[in-house]
Amino acid sequence: MQYPKKVTIGDITVRDGFQHEEQFIFTDAKLWLAEELILAGFKHIETTNFGNPTGMPQFKDADELMKRLRSSKKVAHLINDVSITAITIREKAVERAIQAKKDGFGPDRILLMVSTSESHHKKNSGLSLEDYWKMSEKCIRDAHDAGIKVNGTVSTIWGCPIEGPTDMKKAIEFTKDGWISVPMT
Repeated sequence: MQYPKKVTIGDITVRDGFQHEEQFIFTDAKLWLAEELILAGFKHIETTNFGNPTGMPQFKDADELMKRLRSSKKVAHLINDVSITAITIREKAVERAIQAKKDGFGPDRILLMVSTSESHHKKNSGLSLEDYWKMSEKCIRDAHDAGIKVNGTVSTIWGCPIEGPTDMKKAIEFTKDGWISVPMT
């Protein structure tokens, strides 16, 4: 087995760690954690979700958090060497991230998510998989034009809360047929 020569470790606590909390996590706490992660040496952190705050109230402070992190004196000497990621599942979220980038506080990278399970994907994004792939192609081009990198992830690869276990062969084929055919770089 050949091991990679370099491994990049990132942190998703500020976004994923707080996503399902019932009580709103104050922006000050999220900012403090993001700053501490950067001071600890993390070069890749996932900070927020630019989706509709009605469905994701934990991220109603997405703009404020990003603005405060980008202007933080505590990490000013490090922030240019850190890649900040935001989740953008739908086209409106991508547009919001692009506008934030144009306004000087947006993410360096956005994350698009797709599920191997059609029913889970539809519940998560509101779109069929076919429509999502089409939307993704446009969003990736728009993000790149704005200077934002794009990362694609596949959810429900091991199993789905709606459909149950995912067949590994299906998951591998899904990943090959999907994100590999969509230009990310």
